[in-house]
Amino acid sequence: MKQQDLAQTAMRKVQQAGHKLTAPRRATIEALAHAPDHLTAPQLVTFVAQRAPAVGRASVYRTLALMSRLGLVQASSLGGATTTYLLTLGGHHHHVICVNCRKTVAFDECVIKELERSLGEKLGFQIEGHLVELYGYCPACHKD
Repeated sequence: MKQQDLAQTAMRKVQQAGHKLTAPRRATIEALAHAPDHLTAPQLVTFVAQRAPAVGRASVYRTLALMSRLGLVQASSLGGATTTYLLTLGGHHHHVICVNCRKTVAFDECVIKELERSLGEKLGFQIEGHLVELYGYCPACHKD
C-alpha cells in the first residue's frame, strides 16, 4: 500500500471508530505513514514537528496511544530496550532480528492466522493482531 493510501486508510479508521480527525492526529498519522523506518516516540515527535511545527509533543503522544488502542500501530522493542512504532493496518507485523549486530529485516509471510483462530476459540479472546519477532544471526554475523 502506498504511503498516502496508508495514511488515508488510517485516518478513515480513526473516524470510523468515532474519533475526530484533528490536525494533530492527521499530522501524526501522515508522519507515521511517511516514516522511513520504525520510530521511537521522541523520533515521531521530531518527525511530526518537521512536517507540522504547531503540533505539540503531548498531542503526538495522545495520538500514538489512541492509534495503539485502535490497533493501527504496532509497538516493538526490536529485541532491545527502546520501543518503536510502526503504522500497521493489517493487525500484524513480522521481523527477524540479529542478536549480534541488531540488523532487523521485516517480512510479510504470515502463517500464524490459524493459531490466532485456534487460540481465540480456546481462550475466548477476539484476537485483533500480532507481532512476531524472530531472533538469530544474520548472514554476516553467522560467518563469524
